[in-house]
Parts: sequence; C-alpha cells; structure tokens
Amino acid sequence: MSPKLVRTVCLAVLLTSLFSGSAVEAQQAFVSSTVTHNSLAGHPFSGCRILYLGFVGALESPDDRYSGIVQIRQTLQDKGYSDVCARSFSPYAWTEGRDWLLKYFPAHAGGLTAQELDSAPRVILLGHSMGGWAMLAVARELRSRDIPVELTIQVDSVGITDHTVPRNVKAAAIFHANDVLMFMTTKHLRREDPAHTKLVADALVPSAGHISVTRDPRIRELVMETVQSLRNTFAAQSTPNGTGMLPEPARGIQQK
Repeated sequence: MSPKLVRTVCLAVLLTSLFSGSAVEAQQAFVSSTVTHNSLAGHPFSGCRILYLGFVGALESPDDRYSGIVQIRQTLQDKGYSDVCARSFSPYAWTEGRDWLLKYFPAHAGGLTAQELDSAPRVILLGHSMGGWAMLAVARELRSRDIPVELTIQVDSVGITDHTVPRNVKAAAIFHANDVLMFMTTKHLRREDPAHTKLVADALVPSAGHISVTRDPRIRELVMETVQSLRNTFAAQSTPNGTGMLPEPARGIQQK
C-alpha cells in the first residue's frame, strides 16, 4: 500500500470516528454554548487591526511548513505586517483558536455595540480539510455576538456542518482538489444570507492533491488583497478628510 493511500485511509477513519456519536453532540453543544474568555479579554490590543486565524488539516501540525495555511500566517507575522496578528491551529484545538481570537473583543455577553465593532479588529478565517469545519464553527460563534468576518476560505474542506456559511461572513471562498478524498470534501457552499455574503471563489484545482491545494496562489491572493483593502480603509479613516468608506469586497475568482 502506497504512503499516500495509507494517509488517505487514516484520514477517512479519523473523520468517521470524529463525527460520530458523542463528537457530534460535543460539536452541537459548542455552537449553542456561551464562550468563556481568558483573562486578557476586553483589554485593548491597538496593534492588531486585522486578525488571521487559520486551521490546518487533521493530520497536519499547526506549524507544517508545507501547508499554505501556515505559509500565509508566516507572511503575515513578518515585521511588514505589524498591524496583523496571525495564528494557526489544529482542528483538534479549535477552541483554543476561538479563544485566541475572542480575546481581542470585549468580554461581555451578547452582541457588540456599533461603537465596539467600529474599533474592533477585522477577522479573516481559513480552514483546510477538517479545519474547514473548525473554521465555520468559529464563524458561527462570532455570528452569535454580531461580529463580522471579512473573509472565509475553505480548502478541500471535510466535515458535516461545513456547507453553510453564516450570514456574518462578508465574503466566502472554497477551493477543492480532484484527488482520492473528493468523495468526502465539500464542493460547493450554501450561504445563510446571500444578501450579506458574497461568494468570491468556487474553484476546482484539478492538478492539486489534498495537501498541495492549500498552496494554490489564488488563496494567498485573496487573503493579501483583503488585508491590503482593510489597511487602505484604516489609512483613509485616519486622515483629516478620510472618507470612512467600507473596504472593497475581495475580488472574485473565475470558477473552473
């Protein structure tokens, strides 16, 4: 049996186990639960105007140098992006990723006020394989507090609740490979509210495998365009005659 096939079989068994029985109940409990923030919640983090949270696949390390999710994170951790805070997590530690992100927002229960949202950082979420499920679980938790998400990107996403993008997401994208896992991965997205969420990419990457698809250059392009658009908006708002206009939506990618 080839190493690639062994990896695929292991992933299939792992996912079947994860999403059966008590795991499903735990997932449902999370969606309806109240978030407990850490001791840093509510404190100002003026340097983090943009938050990038990425989830790698189930069999990957959150620091896997071959993962496009991690490579984008590393770029955004460069000194040229001092206004961006970026982390990547395993889907098994998705609650840690959720809590890392939420510490940048006020800790009170319920939705944020308009003033709080105006000064809050902007959020970009990415998820690969089972990380796609983890990413949307975080997006739904943000929805419960009326926190918008600028962009979500699912990459060869695997999960039982990763088909519908919540209405607080402004722009959503999905990339999937034509590989041996294609029978398990999400091919198309549903939007909870198409009036609030723009589908900017729905792309098949026929030459990519389950891991290499994360390095498709269009994924990085979408993230970096969104970051630059947000930075331009912040700059305009900080000038005496700033327009205060909302950032331009991420540019759409031609479907294949």
